[in-house]
Amino acid sequence: MYAERSILEPKIAEGMEWIDSKTVRIYGNVNGFRVPSRILEELVQDSIKKGARKIFLVADGQHGIGGRIWPREEKIVVIVEGPCGQRLGSMGMFGTEIVVKGSASNDVGWLNCGAKITVLGDVGDGAFNAAAQGVLYVKGSGGARCDTLTKHNPRFDPPQSWYLRDVGDSFAEFKAGGISVVCGYNPRNPENVLGYRPCVGMVGGVIYFRGNIKGFSEEDVKLLSLEESDWLWLTHNMKRFLEAIGEEGLFDELTRNPSEWMKLVALTPLERKKKKSFSISMTEFRIKHWEKEVGKDGIFAEYIDHERWTVIPYVVTGELRKAKPNWKNESYLSPCSFACPTNIPVGKILSILRSGNLDKAKKQLISHSPLPYTVCGELCPNLCMEACTRCLVDSPVGINRMGELISDVEPPEFKIKSERKIAIIGGGPAGMSAAWHLTLRGYLVEIFEAEKTLGGKIEFLIPRERFNYEIFRKEIERFISVVNKVHLGERVTKDKFRNIYEGYDLIIIAIGAHRPRRLQFPGSEQVISGYEFLKEINEGKKPDLKGKSVVVIGAGNVGMDVASLAYVFGASSVYAIDIQKPKASGKELEIAKKRGVKIVWPKNVKEYDKKRKRLIFHDGSFLEADSVFFAIGDIPDLDFAPSEIVSSDGWIQIDENFKTRDPKIYAIGDITGLGLITHAISHGKRVAEYIDFYLSGVTSKPALKGVIPYDRIKKEYYYGTTYEKKEGIVGEAQRCLSCAICRDCRICEAACFSNAIKRIEKDQGFEYISEDESCIGCGICSYVCPCGIWELEELP
Repeated sequence: MYAERSILEPKIAEGMEWIDSKTVRIYGNVNGFRVPSRILEELVQDSIKKGARKIFLVADGQHGIGGRIWPREEKIVVIVEGPCGQRLGSMGMFGTEIVVKGSASNDVGWLNCGAKITVLGDVGDGAFNAAAQGVLYVKGSGGARCDTLTKHNPRFDPPQSWYLRDVGDSFAEFKAGGISVVCGYNPRNPENVLGYRPCVGMVGGVIYFRGNIKGFSEEDVKLLSLEESDWLWLTHNMKRFLEAIGEEGLFDELTRNPSEWMKLVALTPLERKKKKSFSISMTEFRIKHWEKEVGKDGIFAEYIDHERWTVIPYVVTGELRKAKPNWKNESYLSPCSFACPTNIPVGKILSILRSGNLDKAKKQLISHSPLPYTVCGELCPNLCMEACTRCLVDSPVGINRMGELISDVEPPEFKIKSERKIAIIGGGPAGMSAAWHLTLRGYLVEIFEAEKTLGGKIEFLIPRERFNYEIFRKEIERFISVVNKVHLGERVTKDKFRNIYEGYDLIIIAIGAHRPRRLQFPGSEQVISGYEFLKEINEGKKPDLKGKSVVVIGAGNVGMDVASLAYVFGASSVYAIDIQKPKASGKELEIAKKRGVKIVWPKNVKEYDKKRKRLIFHDGSFLEADSVFFAIGDIPDLDFAPSEIVSSDGWIQIDENFKTRDPKIYAIGDITGLGLITHAISHGKRVAEYIDFYLSGVTSKPALKGVIPYDRIKKEYYYGTTYEKKEGIVGEAQRCLSCAICRDCRICEAACFSNAIKRIEKDQGFEYISEDESCIGCGICSYVCPCGIWELEELP
């Protein structure tokens, strides 16, 4: 292929003609040199990547034209002139429309996945074979074996094929779905518009035809008159067909009388059973044929040592099985829970919602986070939704709406079970999470917070426009009603820390990172701290930036917040610069770009000339800058902490259980390394779990469950769905695939050939078991389970 491309390279420019930015003409023959099919497809795909949405293709017998074009945001139209080869539109996809100005060769629309194909002439053999979606319009006739093996996925509209004249022999062999229409207008064979022996092996779909036929496979289909619904569908869609092929004038003639039309539909299984030609029973077959040729009088007679006249015992149960199924309900984490840093059991909560128990779902969620509405619902980038298995079907479940459940729910019940006192220094998300989970586990907790309110960076740094501040304050009030003691406005010094160390059993440091980083360059002392800028705004101060040009050094998420608010307070232009590829993402980046923030990188600052109002870079360029802000991250302020737990770079080092070098001191949140608010909530939950195990005398904590693989979930059971906003989280719960959590659908029970699976009611719900004496270890239960609950275990 490479050699072919290199030969053609000088000619390709002559073979492509751009008419405008979205329209291109591609030639299949360049100055007498025929472009190979593979190279022609490359040219088509390349032109689409460059923006082409309408392609005029002058073909020279190339194969596979117009197929395998992935859906774009706009429809892609391919207009084919000249002779085209086989498999035109093969594996065509939604959003692709192909029009052939003439006839086409064999296998048009083979394996069509959604493309609309119009052929203004005849099609060869095998048209629309194995099509699953999409439409084929043919102005002329079809060849032999058209519409074979077509199918219908019920999640989509059935595939349609339309032939204005007639079709060739063996039409619709093994057809399993879809709609075929043969109009019988000016047919090649007026006596037989469906050709010789159509519909052999047909099991689904329908064929509408007009004209004479000579027989069909009566063992597979039946001939019927049209019902009113058939006629309404046919006349409605006939207009679309005739418009596509430019024959609107034939509408009256083709729809003048429904009695001119008939339909062929597949027999039902019951109807087939009544028609079966091979009617010998299994017992009769065994006695007359099996035993005579193979069994007691046959070639294997001397090897048969079991009781005669019984089924050969090769299907076994009990200990002789090769494998046994196990019901593994909730033995794995769903992908959403595994992706959540806090491992909130999202699937379990949605399962409870589907059962209608709203109060229980609320209690489940509130037990995992003190700030479910603010963090899960609004500030988290929703890693859970990125991992949602539903993404493989259509779009993720709206897990971020779970916070709607409990914006004003009462705090959970708990009892103090221990007199051990735990001090938490810092009342941001990490410290609050640790205090919340330790309190719910029955420990006495006291928080020491330097500011006059709780919330940390949520309170002081995140713009109020990004979340519902009123509900956030309600969540703070609920938190204070639960935790034993909260000391506000009490900054911890070295002496204060020494007193805490002596007066408490354990200490958790969770002060975050609030000391802004600064770069050193001439004029850097004139650069404003982005941290202080955001904090002052949240405290009610209004900076005056009207008409000023602003530059933010640092293009992470905090930099985007600073830049966005600079516009809010009147800046005429705002640039965010970075020395590396910017790390901003999510809502912060989206809001900043919408407001007009320009991001420039890589830029290395040389100096800031305040008088000339210029930020100058090492590459010689500069930006006009009335005001410049630093937003390059923060570091902890650990002046109070023992030096032995602080590393040389100013952070606290911990082990996997958040322990420092002092076994009495733990550290969580941003003082161990910058992360998301969600990570801070996770640290608080995990350190609380470990401390509970540690103080309870448990030597080791349970291992985290593994995540259930995506391929264990049978996505085929689930249709594409969307829910309007009014449905809320309860509507979203219906969309959940319930990964690793039994839906109690009883499909396994119904599918079990040997009736080995039994459902058992229990005090706290139900369970399924597989009875060893009946189970043959076939594994069907594991293959059909929508949620991946059944797991087949190989036996020794």
